[in-house]
Amino acid sequence: MGATALPATAIVQAETYYLPPPPRRGQPTQDWSQIPGAELVYLWAETHLHRRVSVPTATVPDHPGLYARIDDGRWLAECDACGSAWIVSVNDPRFGCVMCMRDWVPLILPDDVAAAEAQALALDRRFWWNLADPTNPNVPIVDPGPVQPEVQS
Repeated sequence: MGATALPATAIVQAETYYLPPPPRRGQPTQDWSQIPGAELVYLWAETHLHRRVSVPTATVPDHPGLYARIDDGRWLAECDACGSAWIVSVNDPRFGCVMCMRDWVPLILPDDVAAAEAQALALDRRFWWNLADPTNPNVPIVDPGPVQPEVQS
């Protein structure tokens, strides 16, 4: 639903997806360029989903953070409270959920965002998961080797 198409060599994030609506006849275009990336989803939900939502002002205490991943060419994170997924910003690593209205939680990004994007762009479907993410379906299973029978004494 983003207004501008990105080149096939770009990974979509909040700043390139959550864009203002087209201007109404005779009205100026809305300028969202000064809104922090993590907060754009709230403006977008109000204008495109017609939901009254407010931007969180607090952080969930002691939350370890949510892992961001590249999902079909988009930086994405899933809410661990309600399961909703939202496109996120790598420049503003916070996650708040428009559906369950939770406060901010930290967003866990790779140390090298550009390398993760390059790896995803090299794949046909453009997916990338952090190896430390417990929900990563691609973590290799380590073969424990042959099971040794117990010795009876």
